[in-house]
Amino acid sequence: MTLREVSMRYEFENLKISREKRYSLGKETTTNKYYLSFPVSPPNHRYVEYEEYYEISFEQLNEFLENEDSLIEFLDKCKRRKMDNLFLFYPIALIRGYPN
Repeated sequence: MTLREVSMRYEFENLKISREKRYSLGKETTTNKYYLSFPVSPPNHRYVEYEEYYEISFEQLNEFLENEDSLIEFLDKCKRRKMDNLFLFYPIALIRGYPN
């Protein structure tokens, strides 16, 4: 991540939110990147809950909007930290939390 990216202000446009399954799909309008995000709670609750954002393609976005089973499969991989190469933003917490 570059210094410019760190100092940028981001704006998120949620396209779908599931409170039941605790995820959101949307577009970050500053960079025009699509994302899947979910809340994460830190271990031992020493930090506040935060969101992890994973970059997805426009094609994936459309697939996930049409097929929630496919979305849940991808979400599970992200929660198990198998897709960390797709982070839009690296968590600022020193110790990463766990999906809740």
